Amino acid sequence: MTPWQTLGVATDVAVPELRRRYAALIKEFRPETHPQDFARIREAYEVVLPHARRREALAAERAEEAEVATAQVEAVAQAGIDAVPLATGAAAPVEVIAPPPVEETPAEQDAEPALAAHFRRFHGQAAAATGSDDEAHLPALRELLAARTQATLDDSQALEFALMRWFIEADAPPLTLLFETGRAFDWHRHPARLSSWLSPWALRQMEARLALSRDLVHARHFSGNAWLRRLHSTRPGRLMLVWRPAAVEAGFWAERWRNASEDADARPLAACLNPVALQRMRGPASTDLLVGLAVAAFAPDLGNAAVWALVATAIVFGLRRLLQVIAKLPETHRARVVARAILGNKIIVGIVAVVGAWLAAIVSVTPEPGSRALAVAALLGTPLALLVASLAWRVAAWIELALAMPFQWREAVDRLEFDGLVRSNATPPGRPFGRRLGFLKRLASMRAALRLQPLEIATRERPPRARPFTLVKLGQPGGGQNRWRMLWFGAWVLFALLRLVHAFGGGN
Repeated sequence: MTPWQTLGVATDVAVPELRRRYAALIKEFRPETHPQDFARIREAYEVVLPHARRREALAAERAEEAEVATAQVEAVAQAGIDAVPLATGAAAPVEVIAPPPVEETPAEQDAEPALAAHFRRFHGQAAAATGSDDEAHLPALRELLAARTQATLDDSQALEFALMRWFIEADAPPLTLLFETGRAFDWHRHPARLSSWLSPWALRQMEARLALSRDLVHARHFSGNAWLRRLHSTRPGRLMLVWRPAAVEAGFWAERWRNASEDADARPLAACLNPVALQRMRGPASTDLLVGLAVAAFAPDLGNAAVWALVATAIVFGLRRLLQVIAKLPETHRARVVARAILGNKIIVGIVAVVGAWLAAIVSVTPEPGSRALAVAALLGTPLALLVASLAWRVAAWIELALAMPFQWREAVDRLEFDGLVRSNATPPGRPFGRRLGFLKRLASMRAALRLQPLEIATRERPPRARPFTLVKLGQPGGGQNRWRMLWFGAWVLFALLRLVHAFGGGN
């Protein structure tokens, strides 16, 4: 309803008639009995009165210009100037410009009082909204932001400055309203456009408050966060994310929110994520709020690809373990024959490729952005994880060989194992000296091997008594040469680790 309709007058109403109508209305709707109606009538009168005055002044000015033009035409006619022949041989008619019709709707320059009054009414209603308890005033804010389309550019900038000043001066700014305003004026993507109004310190404070508003809105509303849409999806294939309620702890994210509120210079906002206040304010939705805050900072495509890569890696190692079990079956078992006829890695890659194709068929029909990256991660990440696992094993063997070259401890461990002094498994009839030690046990026996410089090698005919490798105590320690080698090698390893930390650990 327009202010003219509220007062019940025409758009071209005169000032005296407008005053009489206003006096009649305030007698009927007094502030003591009808406070809301009186405020609405008063606000409409403040909008219509300047427009009526400006309309009468404009009409008087145009009438005066018409009188002056008519007087000039009469003066020229009395002087006989119209008898002078013109180039065309005929007298040129004098055209009197009539004043244009007055618009029946308020002009653009009259939008400022209505916009200012609209902001005052909205601010009066939403002034008590703080922190996260402000969603009830969101429709009124959207109505205010939509009203600026009928205002001039200067009036729109004045409204932007008024809203910005309200959000920057509030101790606990309403974050949902701040998010909506920032989206309307493009503050989220280009906060530097406020630099002409704010100092550098205030601009950083405003950016921090905008970041808080994005976190809160993305945590509450699934439509603004692709992660939350996937977390609450009922489609198959998302079951591995059922652990989401336990993904974060309330105390951790409350502490994170408190630190962010300190950076935004809005300390009262820290109470919005207090665990006790959350349970009291949000109820069961508090878990969703915390999970949303936890995942809002992550890229959805990257996070989903990482999850599928982990799942694919688990599938790889599970299949490898299955092949190991099959390899232990009797020779007559058909599964072992198949496993020996086809390489195990090819079986794994083939199975994972089928699973990846199935995932690609599922995610190809979903409109979610970046969902095809899940299938790509399953198709490419699984063989890559297989190669990485093989490479890691080869690197471990290379490290063992690199250590064996300067210290010759591998040969010493082999001799100890051969002599039966270190033995971790029983000696079957086919292996009188036991099975070969595993990698970790060989590393554990390195200390005993390094302490031996002259080795007393037993003969096969009379092997010594077998003892656990942790109890090996063979004598004659060396003259310190191996100790200095270990110190030298340890210093170089420490230097290499420090270089890696400096390069990849943010040492710049």
